[in-house]
Amino acid sequence: MIRIVRATLFSCLVLLYGLTFLAHEQKAVMQTARLEANLPSSFYRIASGYLQQLTAEMLFIRTSVFLGGLLPGVPASSYEVALGNNFEVMTQLYPQFIDPYFYCQGFLPQISMESAAKASTIFETGVKTHPENFVLRLFYGSNFFLAMNEYLKAATAFSEAAEIPDAPPLFGHLSALLSAQGGNIAAGLISLKTLLSTEKDENVRARYEEEIKMFEQALDVQKAINIYSKKYGSAPQTLDQLIPDFLPQLPELHDPLVLVYERPNLYLRRLDKKSKK
Repeated sequence: MIRIVRATLFSCLVLLYGLTFLAHEQKAVMQTARLEANLPSSFYRIASGYLQQLTAEMLFIRTSVFLGGLLPGVPASSYEVALGNNFEVMTQLYPQFIDPYFYCQGFLPQISMESAAKASTIFETGVKTHPENFVLRLFYGSNFFLAMNEYLKAATAFSEAAEIPDAPPLFGHLSALLSAQGGNIAAGLISLKTLLSTEKDENVRARYEEEIKMFEQALDVQKAINIYSKKYGSAPQTLDQLIPDFLPQLPELHDPLVLVYERPNLYLRRLDKKSKK
């Protein structure tokens, strides 16, 4: 008898799941695209009890059907807040559900800085729930610098990812480059030297060694800026003011790294190929 009841309940849930999908698909076809924000996740936790997973999946269906049926020309600003809210609610209800993180990466960060910030909180839930999922780590770190220009936060995210056993060297390398892009050249140099100490491939070692030289040259410039600032009470207007009293000459770095001085801060950044042309 109990088995029959369980089987009946399961069949009803599957049917409800399918009907929900069909209903939202029909609604998307018949109406102009519109997405309504979900209620707070605390409401769904109370309302759904042990069915939080099913509730999260139904919310995901509604959101994915909406995104799949978006009409050309619909401004992202019309659904930006609701979309961020929906991804946040479903990942809080059922953080193990991996699909929402991928949809979030594909749609949310590109809308605005505010949406990118919302995506970061969603990815943070993902990396806490799936700490060894390198794809989610990549989403989390890349969102900071690609969508938010937060180089140091990105460097920290990739540095934490690099500490996971069997993490790809890409994370450590990104941490080094992004530290320098954010102005912390010394931290980037430490990361590069750590990568060099464990790397076996001679070609990769040669690349690391070349980058280490450029980082060390950039640090020489930073030291000269510090000495100049201590002597005159403020940073130089341009790096040329360091020559020859504080620095024999400015380093001649080559692609892909260039020195960028935005008084009083010095950055070592990757050359923008598009702006070079």
